[in-house]
Amino acid sequence: MKNKADILLHPVRMRIVQALLEEKMTVYQLINKLGDVPQATMYRQLSTLTDADLVKASEERQVKGTTEKIYSVIEDNLQLSRQEFSVYSQDEHLRFFMTYHAHLLGEMQRYLLSRDVENYKDDGFSYGITSLHLSEEEKNDFFHRYYALMKEFTSKKPSTDRQSISLATIFIPSSD
Repeated sequence: MKNKADILLHPVRMRIVQALLEEKMTVYQLINKLGDVPQATMYRQLSTLTDADLVKASEERQVKGTTEKIYSVIEDNLQLSRQEFSVYSQDEHLRFFMTYHAHLLGEMQRYLLSRDVENYKDDGFSYGITSLHLSEEEKNDFFHRYYALMKEFTSKKPSTDRQSISLATIFIPSSD
């Protein structure tokens, strides 16, 4: 079986997980939300995620004599542990990052092609890079507060008055 990073970093599976982090969905809801994933591919990728204990059929309902499954992520299983993370080679980390980067490029393209330029500012669209100069204590404080803030805001569930946005982060320590 593939390792967790390879399973999660597959382009379609990554999009499925992102969608299911927002809300529980059926296969047909996922197909409609993602828009460009064929039904057979969706079933195959959901099966891979389910077999890896990253996604589960959390509910079932009867629809016209058939059972329809409603899928959700198993959030506790999504993160790589320090031990899992540390076993990968430099080449594997680079490959994972390139896959992650390609995913971001795809998300960016989908966004840009779906909007007019004048909507970007109103949407809150931005990207940039910032250097932080922190002592070990300040760095630990920053990460602690950052993760607490992320936990607070990622716990908010979809509603009609909330817009979905994606936040991509990369922390790269200096090489000196």
